[in-house]
Amino acid sequence: MSRTDSAAPPEANPQVRPPRDGGDGPLGFVWSSVVMGWRWLVRMRTALYLLGLLGVETLIATIVPQEPNVPATVDAWRAGTEGPGTAVSGLIDLIGGYDVYGSPAFLALLLLLFLSLTACLIPRIRAWVRLVRHSRPPLTRNAGRQEVVARLSTTREVDEAHRSAADLLRGSRWRVRVEEARGADGVVAAGPPPQVAAEKGLWSREGGSLLFHLSFYVLLAAIVFGQLLSFEGQRAVVEGERFADTPVSYWTYGPGRWWSEASHSGWILDLEQFHVDWVRDPLAPGAGQPTLFRSDVEVTHGDGSVEQTVIEGNRPLVVDGMKIHQLDWGYAPFVQVEVDGELVYENFLTATATDGGHFRAAVKAPAADPDVGLSVFFYPYAPDNEAGEPVPTGAPFADDPLLLFQMFRGDLQLGRTAQTINELDTSELESAGGAWLRPGAEVDMGDGVVVRFVELRRWVGFQVSARPQIPYLLLASGLLLAGLWPALYAYRRRLWVVAERDASDGRTIVTVAGRAFQRPQTFDDEHAALVERLARQLDATPYPADGATPAPVGVEPGPGGGRGPDAVSEEMT
Repeated sequence: MSRTDSAAPPEANPQVRPPRDGGDGPLGFVWSSVVMGWRWLVRMRTALYLLGLLGVETLIATIVPQEPNVPATVDAWRAGTEGPGTAVSGLIDLIGGYDVYGSPAFLALLLLLFLSLTACLIPRIRAWVRLVRHSRPPLTRNAGRQEVVARLSTTREVDEAHRSAADLLRGSRWRVRVEEARGADGVVAAGPPPQVAAEKGLWSREGGSLLFHLSFYVLLAAIVFGQLLSFEGQRAVVEGERFADTPVSYWTYGPGRWWSEASHSGWILDLEQFHVDWVRDPLAPGAGQPTLFRSDVEVTHGDGSVEQTVIEGNRPLVVDGMKIHQLDWGYAPFVQVEVDGELVYENFLTATATDGGHFRAAVKAPAADPDVGLSVFFYPYAPDNEAGEPVPTGAPFADDPLLLFQMFRGDLQLGRTAQTINELDTSELESAGGAWLRPGAEVDMGDGVVVRFVELRRWVGFQVSARPQIPYLLLASGLLLAGLWPALYAYRRRLWVVAERDASDGRTIVTVAGRAFQRPQTFDDEHAALVERLARQLDATPYPADGATPAPVGVEPGPGGGRGPDAVSEEMT
């Protein structure tokens, strides 16, 4: 296998070379434009520009409502009833701002970015592999003109000095090349003098830089495909009830663009019991803090197999590739509303906690005429006082549950106004009095309306998600860390050890020269340490002993012992 001398690091972001003459006429102009465009595209600086433009597009998506997520809000912006007005809305629509991630501009930028990154990385990886496999440290003709030079004087033979230097550098993990510069007949060949050439940082710095850039490539691909293939949905389940993995079962449904109904495996989750407890001693540390938050569930997989398991706060459940987390919980009072002897409403409420220490919910009975609505306040612990009246407290444990409600009659405006399941729009309703109930009790509200508090359970809010990009995001993070360390701290440097016989006194003069392509100050310390170790091995002393500028031995005159512009521009072969 032929080997070549390793080259110096290339210039960062060189100028785009103009294309060769593509001929005259329109075809020549088009060809030259295509070549110039491609050369501009394959520069790392261009990739950074494209990445910045994608960041701007993403910023727009965080400010402007996106049609796939909130189509009603986008319609209101387009109609001018909300947002900045129809003129600005038309401009946003023109640039695809209401669906940034599906707009042609975003997709075109994404495609150009991948092309640019690919075109940047592939040649660099090929060049790095070729460099690692076939290169060797270059020789020097003028060791005394390098950036950092030190000289030693020893009584050892020239070959012994070279062997000691080579062993020392190999032990310090340098790439070493020993040049005897002698022909087969023992005649000294023309060219560089006998020497030991060494190089370090060639693989690690460029390899780290490649890993660093490759991590962005993997990271970007993982984010893009994650947006296309991921899914997230939420659903509250009451104890004793079940939930099936179907699109219509979720309360919130957020699929990626390539996530389809067929992607659901149809597993079923039965919430058997939910356990929650707190530090009940008001004087204990962490009083009121939850100590238990666990769901006992039974899962029926898509293949029919059944599994009994639990879900805890830091212990999500993975079912058929989908991860289930506990997000929230609350109390679920079972309420019935009867009007003129007819049951118009019965269901578990999903009361949510408030800052006031109670839970809020709402009952909406459009089947009644007029509609019946209950604004519900639930207190888990409301013991009776001496007069037999309930006293609500902010304690979360349901030892004395109390259901307070305010009843309304009129138009619930369902489907015409925005209201959550626990909100009641009372703008078209009239108050019809209030009451309180214990579990198992009922109250006659008059006008034929009877309200019952049948039983109390708990509900748990589950988040179901599928994020196939997670392993690739971890891979990108690992590549980023693996590449960042050598890219920041490794540096390329070269070292030459040239030993030659001084005819005047018969001693051997050892020149230890080197240069660093990055971090020169660090290299100065490393060079000094190597010179010191080599001097101990060779029983050498500094040359000349009085510190005067030495007369060069076998090498061309040069400044020696320091840096200078001449040394930087020196050609090494």
